[in-house]
This record gives sequence, C-alpha cells and structure tokens, in this order.
Amino acid sequence: MDSNHIRVAVADDHPVIRLGIEAALDDVPTIRRIGSARDSSELVTLLDAQPCQVLVTDYAMPGGRYGDGLNLLSFLAERYPALRIVVITAIDKPVLIRTLLAKGIQNLLSKADDIAHVAPAVQAAHVGRRYYSPAIAAIVQSLSGDKPITKLSPRESEVISLYVAGNSIMEIAKQLGRSKQTVSTQKVSAMAKLGIASDADLFKFASEVGLVPPPEIS
Repeated sequence: MDSNHIRVAVADDHPVIRLGIEAALDDVPTIRRIGSARDSSELVTLLDAQPCQVLVTDYAMPGGRYGDGLNLLSFLAERYPALRIVVITAIDKPVLIRTLLAKGIQNLLSKADDIAHVAPAVQAAHVGRRYYSPAIAAIVQSLSGDKPITKLSPRESEVISLYVAGNSIMEIAKQLGRSKQTVSTQKVSAMAKLGIASDADLFKFASEVGLVPPPEIS
C-alpha cells in the first residue's frame, strides 16, 4: 500500500453529489480514491477487492443488499474494523446526530454544507480526529447544552419497536399480555420523550435511526 496517500472509497446513490465528492477528493494530492459505489452491494464489492483506509458514505442509500443507515454502518464496522468512516447526510435531526455519535461515528458532514469539507474530514478521520461540517457542529453544540437525553423505559422501547414493525396496538397488547390502554399510554409516553407528535414522524424516525429492521439477506 502507498503510505504517501490516503486510500478512500465513496458511496452515494445521488450521481451529482457523488461526482462532487469525487472531484473534491481528486483535487487533493495526498488522497487516492480507489473507487465509488451507488449502493451497499457495490460498496462491499469495492471494499472486498481493494485496500481502503477511509470511506465517505451517504447515510441514506437504499437499494443495496446490505441496507443503509445504522444497519449498514454496523455491518461495515464488523466486516472492516480498521476502516475509518465519514458519514454525509441530508438528515439534520438532532436525534439522528446523537445516535451516530453514540455509535462512534466522529466524522459527520451535512449535505447542506460546502463540499469542500469532505477532504479535511477524510484527513481527520485518517488520523483518528473528529470533524464536523458547520451545520453538524451547530447541532452537536446544541446537544452539548441539553440535559441528558431521557431514555425510553424497556417497556416503552418494546412497544415502539413492535409498533414500527407493523403491529397494531391491539396486537401488541395481546403479544405482551398488557391491556390495550396500557400499551397505548406507553406509546404516547415514548413519543413524547422522543419529541415526536405523529405516527408518520414516528415511522420516519424509526427508519432514520434503524429501528425498522432491514429485509433478511438470503
């Protein structure tokens, strides 16, 4: 491996954004892009074929065999433990940023920020330093001023997980041996703690943070 260059892979399902990332990286003499992928299937094929030190990946990148979001990040961490990851996302919800930070992702870029942040984020990831683009840094700063997040109780978490998996309140009550009113109250309480007001937002949140399980891979 060429020790004078950082070997980088790019993954994003949006061609224009992917080309922008590629151009930003190709302009830096110390970075060598080994290839790009449009989904998780192409990404794993690329990473299996060539040594890579840093990955720049979109958070939401549906359509691949290995999923996207938190599920893909967990898979990559297990399969390529030495790989450093820079996540770029259009999702600006504090709960997602908090979740990514808790998962150990320390290099985060917002698609709302200048693409020029990609190269310094890669360089920071390569040496084990954190890097946030301005929009992400503002969210992280706001989180640091928060009181510790109120976590869901085990029963609330159980109810929410079953609900976003497609079960009705009645079905959840039957599965858990609780009354319909109890399950409904636990769901409402959990949504209040998460700052979510509607079922539509609950399902969107569940998708963003990986509560909805990916389809099984045969």
